Amino acid sequence: MGLQQLQAGLPGLQMVVKPLLNVLFGAIAVILLSWMLLWMTRQSRSLKGELEGTVRSALDDTQTAGWSIFSLVCIAVLREGFETVLFVFTNVETSVAAGVGAIAGLLGAVLIGLALFGWGLRINLKRFFQIMGVLLLLLVGGLVVSVCKNLDAALAAITQINPAADLCFAQASCVLGPLVWDGSALLSDRQFPGILLKTLLGYRDHLYLVQILAYLGFLALVGSSYFRSLNPPASNPQKTAPSQS
Repeated sequence: MGLQQLQAGLPGLQMVVKPLLNVLFGAIAVILLSWMLLWMTRQSRSLKGELEGTVRSALDDTQTAGWSIFSLVCIAVLREGFETVLFVFTNVETSVAAGVGAIAGLLGAVLIGLALFGWGLRINLKRFFQIMGVLLLLLVGGLVVSVCKNLDAALAAITQINPAADLCFAQASCVLGPLVWDGSALLSDRQFPGILLKTLLGYRDHLYLVQILAYLGFLALVGSSYFRSLNPPASNPQKTAPSQS
């Protein structure tokens, strides 16, 4: 009898556990990526000089240091290549369109690599990484929206399993408030190009009030810290007046 009750309640338990795990891992990703973005931006001013000085000192000390650094770069690139291959074969659907998209993405990455190698000295790397930082900021903001959606789904599932524990207070959603944006007919996040915007920038064709407030709050908090770290205030050391004898 107990086993039958467990099997009967298992689908409902899965409805709660899956969004809760998404909330947990999504929140961890938001915290780690935000911290990494701010930390790397603040450390980048001195990190480049320290790395160049260390590599130059190692190359001057021994002749084998160059081959060691070259081998380290090759191993790092090979490792990232294996991760890319595993990601493609485990996440891409087995269809002609998906295969063409994966091949096009890999060719695009090769062209970007060749462009960076051929014209790397002409690229403003500081501006390039600043733009990548803004894109990462928008990506993490999309994760915030997703965390809110999964939390709403988890609370709605708990209320559905146990109506006595009514955790919902909104009609259109459980805890996200009223529906503010419905772009499913104009730009669906399940079709191209909406699915691309969803992957890169966190676009959603349905946005509720709490999601928008959380997104704007994240950009105001983390985004303001990020842009302040790009332009730190110049230090004005006090000039000591010469002593008069």
